[in-house]
Amino acid sequence: MLDPTFVFSQHSLSDLEDCPRRFYLSYIARQAWPLIESGPTGMNPLTYQAYLRRGALLHTWIERHWLGIEGQEPRAKSQDDEELVTWWSRFINTDFSELPPQRLPELELIAPIGEYRLYGRFDLLAQPPIPNPHSPSIIVDWKTLRSENPLPYRFFRDRLQTRVYLYVLATAGAPFNAGVALEPEQCVMRYWLANFPDKPWVEITYSRAEYEQDKQRLLKLIESVAGRTDDELFNNPTTDEKKCTYCQYRTLCNRKGEAGALLPDEVTGLIDLADIQELDY
Repeated sequence: MLDPTFVFSQHSLSDLEDCPRRFYLSYIARQAWPLIESGPTGMNPLTYQAYLRRGALLHTWIERHWLGIEGQEPRAKSQDDEELVTWWSRFINTDFSELPPQRLPELELIAPIGEYRLYGRFDLLAQPPIPNPHSPSIIVDWKTLRSENPLPYRFFRDRLQTRVYLYVLATAGAPFNAGVALEPEQCVMRYWLANFPDKPWVEITYSRAEYEQDKQRLLKLIESVAGRTDDELFNNPTTDEKKCTYCQYRTLCNRKGEAGALLPDEVTGLIDLADIQELDY
């Protein structure tokens, strides 16, 4: 049922992990969304869409910064968007001197995994100028996650994006390391958090054991749908209806949902971190 040329990504695998039916509707049936995407923090859908556009614009400005494109001062164009100006100011005032000197923004890589392909697009890859086993290759991801308090380390360590990106870099990063294959221990992922200027960095290191674990997990997930010729897996939506709350397809499955709100500090310990919906930017 799935196109044999299909390239898996963190987004498609996340949908598959949450709900195979959502994966089917999006990537096999290519069903148009019946609902506008709603946000996880009490925003109405239009406000949420504006927030996503703001995040996309921040990514564009940061990409131009690393490319050395001059002549477009973002703050001069966005005086009416206080949040965006704040994010940009925090980025400009962040110390990036510890990153390796070769900075490659919006870098796309495709890595083999079994008989399939896995795609990653890094906001930034910071790479030593020459192969150096003692100097890491660092993926940097700009995040505008909305939360009243910093999320715990395991939220970032265990997220599918982290596992996919580190696997892709360790598997397919040789062309950006003068043709020398990277060891997993050389691969690092750092999240830069726009909304937490006092603690803007979260760093996740990698190892050979984690690489093998990621490969097994991701390949098992991919093989659950690749090569299927029946739709048995996709007939029923997930039994965990919390996954349906923000799903654009929920009306097709007769599921209800509404924009939620962040919970008070005293009950956040009861939240399963796997249930937190993230913003894309």
